[in-house]
Amino acid sequence: MKKYLITVVRLYLSFLLVFVLQKLLFLAINASYADGVTFKDILLVLWHGLRLDSVATSYLMIVPLLMMAVALWLRRVNLRKMLSWWFVLASLIVTIAFLADAILYNYWGSKLDAADFIYAKNPKDMLASLSFGLVLLAIVAIALLTSGQVALLRWSTPKMMHRVKKKWFGTVVIVLLLGVNFIGMRGGVQESTANPSYVYFSQKQFLNHAALNPAFNVLHSMTKSEDLANEFVFYSSEMLEQMTAGVYDSYPDIADTLLNTQRPNIILVIWEGGGDLMTANDSVAPFFAKLKSEGVYFSQCYANNFRTDRGLVSILNGWPGLPTTSVMKMSGRCKHFPSIAKHLDSEGYHSAFYYGGDIDFTNMRGYLFETGYYHVKGGEDYAWAPNQSKWGADDEYLLTLNPNVLPGAPFFATYLTLSSHEPWVVPYRRLVDDKANSFAYTDSCLYTFVQNLKLRGLWDDLLMIVVPDHGVAYGDAYTYSVETARIPILWLGGAVKSPKEVDKLMNQSDLAATLMAQMGLDARDFVFSRNVLSANYQPSLIMHAYKNGVNLIDTCGSTRFDIVNGEVVPAEKLHRPNATADIKALLQRIYSTTSEL
Repeated sequence: MKKYLITVVRLYLSFLLVFVLQKLLFLAINASYADGVTFKDILLVLWHGLRLDSVATSYLMIVPLLMMAVALWLRRVNLRKMLSWWFVLASLIVTIAFLADAILYNYWGSKLDAADFIYAKNPKDMLASLSFGLVLLAIVAIALLTSGQVALLRWSTPKMMHRVKKKWFGTVVIVLLLGVNFIGMRGGVQESTANPSYVYFSQKQFLNHAALNPAFNVLHSMTKSEDLANEFVFYSSEMLEQMTAGVYDSYPDIADTLLNTQRPNIILVIWEGGGDLMTANDSVAPFFAKLKSEGVYFSQCYANNFRTDRGLVSILNGWPGLPTTSVMKMSGRCKHFPSIAKHLDSEGYHSAFYYGGDIDFTNMRGYLFETGYYHVKGGEDYAWAPNQSKWGADDEYLLTLNPNVLPGAPFFATYLTLSSHEPWVVPYRRLVDDKANSFAYTDSCLYTFVQNLKLRGLWDDLLMIVVPDHGVAYGDAYTYSVETARIPILWLGGAVKSPKEVDKLMNQSDLAATLMAQMGLDARDFVFSRNVLSANYQPSLIMHAYKNGVNLIDTCGSTRFDIVNGEVVPAEKLHRPNATADIKALLQRIYSTTSEL
């Protein structure tokens, strides 16, 4: 049995060695992207990359472990010969994924993923930019690298394995190893499963991409890739353009100037679940009610979606919520989104993101780097916090101003809270109801945060924006209820001219274009975000997405649409004659536009 265990370790280390060598080759092949890369950077690429290399290795170890479980029961077996077919197949797949990724990166500057397979339908076009010599060189490289990897794996595997006396004991050991291997496949025992953001560590995207295991990235993207272009097709392109004309028109003019400076420092607080059902209740959120009287309160806003990963995309990228998928998990698309952080970066702003929980959940870390945040802090950076909930550090520790927390001025700092989330357990008790009490807790933390900003002298030239990622159901409301979708947006700080209420019907995604307009910045690339303070803004259609459904909202009412059966929910009344057609047209436009990213 000892010989089997040694073989497992040797094979595991051999696969890891292959992935490490691939990273060095990737860096060499794409040296044109490596300006300023130091020896320390290379070591960091290898170190951080090990996390997903080990995940990919765990996938590749399934077959050897199963074959060993069989070999245990045979009198005498040539294990090397028994596994040769797998060594060839695994080596070929890993090598092709690596070379395709490394070579195409030189042209595209992005990692290979499942979205790129669409080009395989037209191999002539796919290879058009590659010379015959390069194609020939790639074929030779595939042969050499595959042969080398097979030789390494065969060397790591003993030729003959003799009969094991305690077969049942050996079988139990292999089963236990398969269990450990499964944990390795998911990336550990934490709540988030393995995803590309595990290896992101640098402000230089090239280094993050170099650390990302190509075989894992392709496999992961296959599970997240969606045929978005064909998911909702109801109308011709001409008809679609006609039906959605004007819905997302945005104008750069500002009928009302809210700020006394166009270049304030900006703090964006994204309140977990902080919809009106909670935050508009003065008994639950009395401090927020007080703050509303001090700032600009957008009182007719609706969330685009129902979950945090989708809410972040709506807020930070001005993009609608998709009811059937999360684009945050599709790392290949994230880099193509317009974003507030990218716009502010071009104006000299330092962008930072702070979250007290698992920053790798739903590929958040990778998404944030692609979105333009250069300074990202997650749960590991708040390990010092004495009170840790199921989701991470409680909000009082997230909203703590340490001297080194905020980046250099001008800054754009985003804080994502987490305490007002099920199971609603917080280190605070003012209300009997646990859910309401958790919001009361975050409400108190937010108010303390504001007071600390004032005491630190950061308030005078600050614009602080508070917006929920989504609402939560409470009382008689459900997740899909329009009441649940309604959320506040509040602008505070010394940069705000004077308190007022803005009662324009709007979506959460309209924040991006509205903010850009107030700062005098071009927001034309925010194709789904509208400047609601333009004199030309006409509130038309507002959409809220929930799982497999949407609410269509306008000044006359709302209609709920079930995507599974493609019809308005039977109990609902159409609040406008063409509500069903409008919903289908908007879904088609949003999905087709997203598919083009």
